[in-house]
Amino acid sequence: MKFGHLDDISGLDFSLPPDHPMTAKVLKGKPAKKPQIFSGLAEWGNDGFPGKIYPKGTKPKDYLKFYATQFNSVELNATGYRVPSIKTVEGWTSLAPKGFVFCPKISQPISQVKPLGRDKAPLQQFCDAMHTFGDRLGTVFLQLHPLFSPQRFDDLVSFFDLWDNTLPLHVELRHPGWFSDPGLLNTLFEEMRKRKIGTVITDTSGRRDAVHQCLTTSSAFIRFDGNELHKTDFTRIDEWSIRIKQWIDQGLETVYFFLHTPTKSLTPELSNHFLQRMNALCGLDLKLAIIEDKLKLAF
Repeated sequence: MKFGHLDDISGLDFSLPPDHPMTAKVLKGKPAKKPQIFSGLAEWGNDGFPGKIYPKGTKPKDYLKFYATQFNSVELNATGYRVPSIKTVEGWTSLAPKGFVFCPKISQPISQVKPLGRDKAPLQQFCDAMHTFGDRLGTVFLQLHPLFSPQRFDDLVSFFDLWDNTLPLHVELRHPGWFSDPGLLNTLFEEMRKRKIGTVITDTSGRRDAVHQCLTTSSAFIRFDGNELHKTDFTRIDEWSIRIKQWIDQGLETVYFFLHTPTKSLTPELSNHFLQRMNALCGLDLKLAIIEDKLKLAF
């Protein structure tokens, strides 16, 4: 994740801010009975994974097959570049076991035009592909361009009208103007709450405003940008785990927690740390990825 990433994090305060008032409005105050926690990476196609989380010598065509045995979800950024075909989605889902979910990014021919979703054909093709995931679909996410400013508020709301609301959706805001205008931001969050559209919370070093801590549904989508397994990566994840446990106690039903760091092959360690913390805090038995020399025990 390049958005907001800083190489020099010395002296940076990574503390999580208090919850946005909307979060208490959305979570009903009763513990979720069976919270679903999904954690994974941004891709399965990294050449640093064979010999680390895939068997040594694994061919690229088999990356997803092994990835899906190690993690229970993926932040599917590949769909951000082009609309996937139904055949492609069928191929992906055929390799994913029951319980594994994909969280696809909306494609640029839809998300990076004015107005959003201007061309109806790509939008329809994309939604058809999303339905093809079936029970392997976690949520779709709309990543707005960093230049997508609050001046396009009406454009965004109009896109919500175009969206197939039978498909779950979360939205990632990036332009700093959204966070510098609390009144407008609260209006947007309320619109999303009414439509049951979730927020994406982006925890990255150089854009602490994007850690807005607002939930508009009972589903949290968190994109965590680490710093090469720096000690602060783990203390930050510890704090996130505590906050998520608090949300679960208040009624949070689903968590998507996706890990990023510049050297992508280091992300499995971050995912494992998150899952270990959630297991300890919530009494769960979430499966950890098997890394490096332990691979022979798994495959």
